Amino acid sequence: MIENISYKDNTEAKKWEVKLTGEIDIFNSDDVKSALLEMLSEKEQNVHIDCKELSYIDSTGLSALVAIFKKVKAYSGEVVLKNLLPNVFKVIKITNLDKLFIIEGDDNE
Repeated sequence: MIENISYKDNTEAKKWEVKLTGEIDIFNSDDVKSALLEMLSEKEQNVHIDCKELSYIDSTGLSALVAIFKKVKAYSGEVVLKNLLPNVFKVIKITNLDKLFIIEGDDNE
């Protein structure tokens, strides 16, 4: 598993709990996307992504998240982004991705 992503299956809540840390950029976004798609191939369920420790995301990282969104929407699931830091939330908002994802967390609800 790559160093800036971890996930676990919460069978009881029927969701994947994902934690992103550090930076998601051109250097690792393909790895993040592959890891998440592999996770979804194991079990199709909702995805809740904790971004509390995600300090930076660029357009390639956003593209990886959109790919996950499309995969989850294909089976009528939902993707929730939680605990976005202000700079990450700003990128999500500027790109209008806050209209795709469910956003939860202290400052962003």
